[in-house]
Amino acid sequence: MNPFSLEGKLALVTGGTRGIGRGAARALAQSGADVILVGRHEAELERTASELRQIANRVHIAPYDLSQTSRIAEWFESVCAQWGTPEILVNSAGINVRGAAVDLSLDDWNAVIALNATAIFELSRSLARLLIREGRSGRIINIASLMTAAARPGISPYTASKGAVGQLTKALAVEWAQHRILVNAIAPGYVNTDLNKVLIEDPAFDSWVKGRCPLGRWATPEDIAWPIVFLASSAAKFITGQVIYVDGGWLATF
Repeated sequence: MNPFSLEGKLALVTGGTRGIGRGAARALAQSGADVILVGRHEAELERTASELRQIANRVHIAPYDLSQTSRIAEWFESVCAQWGTPEILVNSAGINVRGAAVDLSLDDWNAVIALNATAIFELSRSLARLLIREGRSGRIINIASLMTAAARPGISPYTASKGAVGQLTKALAVEWAQHRILVNAIAPGYVNTDLNKVLIEDPAFDSWVKGRCPLGRWATPEDIAWPIVFLASSAAKFITGQVIYVDGGWLATF
């Protein structure tokens, strides 16, 4: 038996059409999992699903705006009724609003917290309810951040939300361990994604990232995807409540 194989598993990936989520969906499919892609735009989901079907057994799409947190449980139950209850959940969807804390609107704050933290809580417990009811184990992998442990100016809502992700990961891991639902987080360093496009295109910031990171580069989505696969696999069956920093050595130096 290959402990890294995900054959016969069903994985639901939020933010699955771009960046880390898309990379995770591809790696999970390459490891044998069937995949449910979640995103706001059906056309983007269809394009990504079409690509993944070249390597995956089955790929489904489930369009939904996760910022609509009050309806997540109802939507999720409908998804599971159609394709089954996933054993693996990757919470990758997220947004950032940049600006000085004194200038940001409360709506900016609420939007970031809703998608980056509240949606993770609601979707995770929606899955946990079904797994507990069915007597099945599961894996939940959240996407945290360097900002789970550190901070820099101009992204206070994002930093607060990712701090919440780290602590929520621990809280749910402890609460659901008795049900064999393992909850962990991957905390990426700076990743070359659309979310960071404005930073990548800033020569000074790009130079700072490459000079500050011991490995001297931005991460790729694939750098984050394979640790996600590890946490989803039976090779990680005694790991829960952990925030694993995949940051090129960023936090190890100063």
